[in-house]
Amino acid sequence: MVNLEYLGTKELSELRVIADDLGLEYPKNIGKAKLLLKIVEDDEDVNGSSNTVKVEGTTIAKKESVTEMKKRMSILVRCRISANDPQYRERNFISMQVGNGKHVVGKHVPFDTIWHVQKVVLDRLKLRTYRQTKFKTDRETGNKTPITTIKPSFAIEILPPLTAKEIKTLAAEQAARGSVE
Repeated sequence: MVNLEYLGTKELSELRVIADDLGLEYPKNIGKAKLLLKIVEDDEDVNGSSNTVKVEGTTIAKKESVTEMKKRMSILVRCRISANDPQYRERNFISMQVGNGKHVVGKHVPFDTIWHVQKVVLDRLKLRTYRQTKFKTDRETGNKTPITTIKPSFAIEILPPLTAKEIKTLAAEQAARGSVE
C-alpha cells in the first residue's frame, strides 16, 4: 500500500526516481500530481486495491463499460459523402469497419447519396487524406519542380437529423414499395 502522505512530501525529482525504480513509463514534462497518480494506479494494479484515491490537481476518469462503448460507437449521423481522392472517384461506394477488441462497427456508404453512418466511421473517413502532386515549370531554366499538397479524401456534408414528419413520409413510401413490413 502506497503511503500518499509520505509521497506528497517528496520533490518531483525524488518521485521520478521512485517511478523509475517501479519501472513506470512517464513523459519527461510530467507534473508532480500526475506522477503521484501514476504511482498510486500502479500500486492499485499490483495489489488489487479497489478504493479510489484522489490526488489534488487531477481527476480520475470513470472507465467506460462495454455496453456504453457499443452505444457510443453505434450513434448514427445523417450525411452526404463525395470522393475527392482519384482512387475512389470511379467507385460508387466505400466500405469501412472501425472497432477494437470489444466491438466492431462497419458501414457500406454510397457516394453522393444522403445516408446514415456511424459517427466513429465518419470520424475515420474525415482523417483520410491523399497527396496531390503538380509540376510547375520554371520559366528561366525550364526545369519542372513538384508542388505537393495534402487534401482530404472525402467531402463530407453533415446534415440535420430527420424530423418526425420526414420519418412518417419515409415510412409511408417504404410501406408502399413493400420494402419494409
